[in-house]
Amino acid sequence: MIEEIVEIGDILIGDASGNDAYLSVLTEDIEVPTGDEKRYVAKIDFSTNEKKINIDCAEEIDDETAKKYVYVGSAEGANSSQWFASTTSFAYFLTETIPNLVECKIPVVSDICKKILDMYFVKVKEYLSRSSELIDEEKRYLQQKIEKKYVYFLDTDNIVVNDNKRLTEKQLSQIYKELINNTKSTDKIFKQLRDVFTKECTNGLKKLTEIKPQQIGLYVLCVDGKPLTSYPEYIDAVIAYKRQVKKGSKKAKNKQEGNICYICLDTDNLSFEGFKKTRFKYFTTDKNIFASYLDQKNYAKNITVCEKCLLKLVAGDIFLRNKLKTQLGTFDVYVLPTFVYTSAKLTKNYLEELSQNITNSMNTAWNYNSLEKLRDDIYNFLSYFDQNHYFLLNLIFYREAQASTKIIRFIADINPSIFDKIYNAASKVFSQYTDLIGNDPSFRISLESIYYSVPIRLKNISESKEAQRLLNIYDAIFSGKRIARDVLIENFIKAVGVVVYGKEGYNLSKFIENDIASMVIRMVFVIRFLEILDCLEVKRGMDIAQLNLSDDLKSYIQQMNYDEPRTALFLLGVLIGEIGAKQYLTTKDRQDDSAGHKPILNKINYNGIDKPKLIRLCNDVHNKLRQEKLLPYTEMIFAEMKRLLDKHIDSWKLDKYETLFYILSGYAYKTQKVILNALNSQDTSN
Repeated sequence: MIEEIVEIGDILIGDASGNDAYLSVLTEDIEVPTGDEKRYVAKIDFSTNEKKINIDCAEEIDDETAKKYVYVGSAEGANSSQWFASTTSFAYFLTETIPNLVECKIPVVSDICKKILDMYFVKVKEYLSRSSELIDEEKRYLQQKIEKKYVYFLDTDNIVVNDNKRLTEKQLSQIYKELINNTKSTDKIFKQLRDVFTKECTNGLKKLTEIKPQQIGLYVLCVDGKPLTSYPEYIDAVIAYKRQVKKGSKKAKNKQEGNICYICLDTDNLSFEGFKKTRFKYFTTDKNIFASYLDQKNYAKNITVCEKCLLKLVAGDIFLRNKLKTQLGTFDVYVLPTFVYTSAKLTKNYLEELSQNITNSMNTAWNYNSLEKLRDDIYNFLSYFDQNHYFLLNLIFYREAQASTKIIRFIADINPSIFDKIYNAASKVFSQYTDLIGNDPSFRISLESIYYSVPIRLKNISESKEAQRLLNIYDAIFSGKRIARDVLIENFIKAVGVVVYGKEGYNLSKFIENDIASMVIRMVFVIRFLEILDCLEVKRGMDIAQLNLSDDLKSYIQQMNYDEPRTALFLLGVLIGEIGAKQYLTTKDRQDDSAGHKPILNKINYNGIDKPKLIRLCNDVHNKLRQEKLLPYTEMIFAEMKRLLDKHIDSWKLDKYETLFYILSGYAYKTQKVILNALNSQDTSN
């Protein structure tokens, strides 16, 4: 993966030199709103002439904002000193940015920041220790060890903001007093204080500017009306930081120890520390077992990077996060291209256009509005896949963890032609659904359909076993692997159970209990979708010529490739659908909770149906058909179901999940046909 990201960085940087060239690839993206939505730049302007801060939020975010204010994200690493003068975190400016800028010893800028530090900030321990508002018992917590980033706090007690107003209604001592009296744990009192203090300042900022916090896209430090980001010395320091590699010994010593750049094999300016400049943590940096001779001082003997490759790695890392990010449900995903063959030199413009088409195709395949849009986006994307350039794609499922990125699943070497296969499969499934079920413009099968067919606990999703099962399916689709049908159906049934029993905390909140039919019918056609993609083995169906059924039922059974046991279960489900439809019509006009109720569904055990339960269910269905006076109209279906079931019941091989699924598939088939027929009848009458 490192080589691919470095390759992207190489394309972006090329032979460029100078600050402007480097900043163009090191600058992070800031989301620019569309439509009537607006986001703003909050300029925090300190005066050196009087103890006064002016906060200006008049400037709107646009495509040039990140470049204008040299926004390069935050310093890499959870414990890194945050010193950048433009940030998306207001908290940094309240305690650590100014002190860290002083320590950076940046010409001109650090001297300016020293004045601001002396005028506007207090050492929080000393300040609270002197407070007459606190009793000795409350001050004893101040003896705790304090981290560097919490030593200084903005002195909101003694400064005015925007026309002699205060940033916080409460004094710092009052905030501290309330915190220690209301919290159960004071182990990290200064971190807790910074969190509460930030919340107070954020609320104050909202009142002063009448702008919600989520509408502020960037905070910028200014002094006497001038952004610190505009100083050439500051820009030099940012670029030096991004390019910085801890210099080791002389080149000769590196050679003697056998150290080389992991990427280009060079021997100059090598450092393991360089890998900490990227959001992706490619290697473990805090476990002795991964260091040479089990000594953390010896990481550099295993993995090092040179200055040139580090800059390319950082540039590629930023481009990946800015331009090649998408989502599959609650999963964040990067789509990383690997250029296998190129007959012409790749350019930055080509790379940016390609990345746009990659993400468009991915997003459309995930949740498309129409088959036409899916076809057009895929056609545009595949036009980049020609005789001049041959590339593969890598999907990186990840989650953000503090200041780093943790990879959940890496799917490598995906042929871009898979998107064409996805379009063809989706098109065939839509056509088949229309022929077998009816005209339903809202019906579609996409990658999103699979996401909503497998239950996932959303808490700690990256560590969820269910999430890994879902990613196995996506892996199979993109890599051309096979899926175990029984495992897939088991997950489908568990998803149905989540909805029926109203379990919370899952990814299935869009479904409600009375929408089970549409959920299951989509699952049925997800299976067809996966069969067309060759991710599921196609089962051999029964000979429908022997069935004494209507043509539409026989056609459905044939196209679904149901064998005799599955056909029996499907027909049992159809009968349940008939009963449910009658019960719905009988109760729909009631004025209580029983309106539209289908008591027959209470006979189904949604945890799975084994053979004894299947036999009981058949008897219950027969009795209900008689009670609802439906038997004369369904006698043919019931007879065929009973014939096939009796033929195989003694040697029943389907597990409890498969048995339930194929019953529900019949119920869903019948219910959806009834619903669509009713809707189409209304459309005709109107």
